[in-house]
Amino acid sequence: MKKNIIANLAGRFWSILSNFAFIPLYIKYLGFESYSVISFTLMITGIMAVLDGGLTATLSREFARKDNTEADKYRTFRSLEAGYLLVVFLCIVIIFLASGYIGQHWISVKSFTPDQIALFLKIMSFEIGFQLLFRFYMGGLLGLEKQVEANVYQIGWGLVRNGLVLIAIYMSPSLQTFFLWQTVSTIIFTLLIKFALQNKISSGSRFAFSLKIEKDVILKVGKFAGGMMLIALVAALNTQLDKVTISKLLSLENLGYYTLAISVSQGLMILTNPISTALLPRFTAHYSSSERHHASELFGKVSTGVSILIFSLMVNMAFFSSDLIWIWTGKQDIAEKTYKLVPVVAFAYSMIAIQMLPYNIAIANGYTKLNNILGLLSLVITIPGYYIATKTYG
Repeated sequence: MKKNIIANLAGRFWSILSNFAFIPLYIKYLGFESYSVISFTLMITGIMAVLDGGLTATLSREFARKDNTEADKYRTFRSLEAGYLLVVFLCIVIIFLASGYIGQHWISVKSFTPDQIALFLKIMSFEIGFQLLFRFYMGGLLGLEKQVEANVYQIGWGLVRNGLVLIAIYMSPSLQTFFLWQTVSTIIFTLLIKFALQNKISSGSRFAFSLKIEKDVILKVGKFAGGMMLIALVAALNTQLDKVTISKLLSLENLGYYTLAISVSQGLMILTNPISTALLPRFTAHYSSSERHHASELFGKVSTGVSILIFSLMVNMAFFSSDLIWIWTGKQDIAEKTYKLVPVVAFAYSMIAIQMLPYNIAIANGYTKLNNILGLLSLVITIPGYYIATKTYG
């Protein structure tokens, strides 16, 4: 388990580091308005994540269960993969069809025409669809506790997609080049991780894609997958409504500043995500084997230490946000327009971070009811709240 935690730390550290290292360079080579367009596509990616429908969490949980045979796991994988291919197709079609409307009526930027915005979104529709599929296969590896290998693919994908793209935009500084590079990189790594996962669970062809959904598999995992689908829908609304509101009611430049504040605050997740990701398969194994005492001991060992680390880092982010953003971006004007957002956003992310371990206890038990009740209740506040607050106070 320690090896898995270290591997997840490396993966999450790389993810956060790539944000800090590459975002200032994207702004330098493409300009801040182009970065604001990139921020908008990140919002679209978050919204489309709802199409996952809980399938990734379901696959990971079924792979981690001790009471599933190898044959059961393979049949589950084939059925869920078939469903996920439909998800990817639906994601691409939705963004493709909506691109013209978004370019014409939703966002307005000085440097790009509506037709150019529509073209960027059409390119990104394939990147977003395959990114969902990549995370589905990665969820399978994590469920098998092959977390070292999963993070090798995660880091490799991030390096090629987010790092080497700098060479491309240095030679051809355009958003079209940026989005094309990211799309091709994601498709390649999705195929690579698919072959790796299928090799772990099947002696057959690693190049085969399933188009068959078995009814008994769906009946078996349907209740958990349904609960996770509602969680995914509510989470997508709760995590993207703020950005949707800003992109519609304020300038796209404001979305860029807000996204920078989020990128800084996500550093808090580097402390929690690797641990919770490593522990989820272990919790699932304990609960599926009625080893509740072992699960309770495991939770007690890590929860207090994680909380101390999270709040220590959050306080430092809040007090030194201006200096942090200035050092990071090298631009004083951006720091002045962003630093006031960081304390609020960092506090919010610290709340998310300390939820992760208890949330995984619930998921390991297949219990999704409480999360959905709280999520739905929160929408009663956030849906009108975001609109009223932004409209009234900017």
